[in-house]
Amino acid sequence: MNEPTPWATPTPLRPDGTNLLPFPVNALPPILRDMVQAIATTSSTDPAMAGTAILSAVSYCFSGVYRMSAKRDHTEPLVLDALTVAEPSFKKSPVISMVKRPYIQFAHDWNENNKQDIFKAQAERKLLEGKLLALEKKESVTADEIAKLQTDLSNIPPSNFRRIVVDDITPESLVNQLEENGTLLMISDEAGMLGNFSGRYSNNVPNLDLLLKSWNGETYISDRATRASIVLKKPYMSICLACQPYVFESMINNSAFRGSGLIARLVYCFPISNIGLRRYDTQPVPEEVAENYKKLIYKLLRDKFTYHDEKELYLHFDGKAYNEFVQYYNNYIEPRLLMDMAFCKDWGGKYHGLILRLCGIIHCVKCALNGENPVEIRVNLDTFCNAIEIAEYYREQAIYAYSLGDVDIATVKAERVLNKIRSKCIQQIRQNDLHHLCRCTLFKNAQDFSETIDMLEEDNYLRRITSRGTNNKTVTDIVVNPHIYS
Repeated sequence: MNEPTPWATPTPLRPDGTNLLPFPVNALPPILRDMVQAIATTSSTDPAMAGTAILSAVSYCFSGVYRMSAKRDHTEPLVLDALTVAEPSFKKSPVISMVKRPYIQFAHDWNENNKQDIFKAQAERKLLEGKLLALEKKESVTADEIAKLQTDLSNIPPSNFRRIVVDDITPESLVNQLEENGTLLMISDEAGMLGNFSGRYSNNVPNLDLLLKSWNGETYISDRATRASIVLKKPYMSICLACQPYVFESMINNSAFRGSGLIARLVYCFPISNIGLRRYDTQPVPEEVAENYKKLIYKLLRDKFTYHDEKELYLHFDGKAYNEFVQYYNNYIEPRLLMDMAFCKDWGGKYHGLILRLCGIIHCVKCALNGENPVEIRVNLDTFCNAIEIAEYYREQAIYAYSLGDVDIATVKAERVLNKIRSKCIQQIRQNDLHHLCRCTLFKNAQDFSETIDMLEEDNYLRRITSRGTNNKTVTDIVVNPHIYS
């Protein structure tokens, strides 16, 4: 009797992201590095997930404060927009929660400590508004008197309780929050709120302008017939989101997101799965690590809100780092746009800007840890090398992300059949029975389904065995490759 042919490893239906570069945790500054490793340990997750969230969140501390300058006519703000894409049960929620906790705590503490000053400023504005209203009703009032009172009123900026973190928010509310706060951190374990900006509540008309402009601090003007115009001179928002693959697929294939450049502004993280190998009895985040992380974030936020005015400060390379950046751009980045980044040129065109942003973020954190002024210290070669390590990780992730946007309908059909096989733990089944289980609008008829089985057989996911059944009819059985459960 012939032995059955050994099963080969199936050919991935989509590009395989398991051989990409690991996240370079050691390129992070000390306290951030310790927190990333601690979160990854306690949650049994890929450090890339915590590392990406922490980098994006900490960029908020410098948004509107510093810009990284490479040459006189090219500067980048220290804003990092990130999207983590992972299946359910990847523990996205606890990871994001641990990263954003000190930002929420700081806002609460700040508002409590400044409550009286906030109420006082609000009362002063209200008194002046009342005086202005009363003055305008007087018959003998002059234009100079009204102008003086209006000037006094404009010199008292609106004072509200500070908001740092936003989650599920509409475009209209985002305008108001940015007007009041100047900068924001959009951080959530669900990216569903981006649907608010793709036209969910506006008859499918996308409203992405503010998301795009807040990446680079470009002036945004909101004109509405029902209210006074709002002018945001330099709005900044760091975006740190996580989502499931189906959400990402809808985004990468959304013409508004893709055509506007929003997709090209994000760094991507597709964390490696540890599902099936995780343990519950892992070491919690050490108290010292969590406390050091909290103190660092508090220091960065205090500096942002206490010592900074509206004028942005510029950071610069030292001589060696600048020369290395120029050589890296000329000899590596630009040629790559015609090679492995050829089909994601929109993202690749912003790659050198990403390196500058990472240089600035890492530099500012290092200076905070050393008690130095980031403006007085030049960005050195060591920081540049750290930024390159992290940027290379995101470059590979972006190439992988864009490749997922090119999946055809045949692959989607094959994945639907495989998901049904896995969900039922099927080892062997009649083809007709499997067709009945997989009936949906994807498959037009039995022939269409058979073509999908052809594809899965060719890629070593299953084998078909034909035999004679009752009434001498041909029966087709499907035997499933056991490797699909590994």
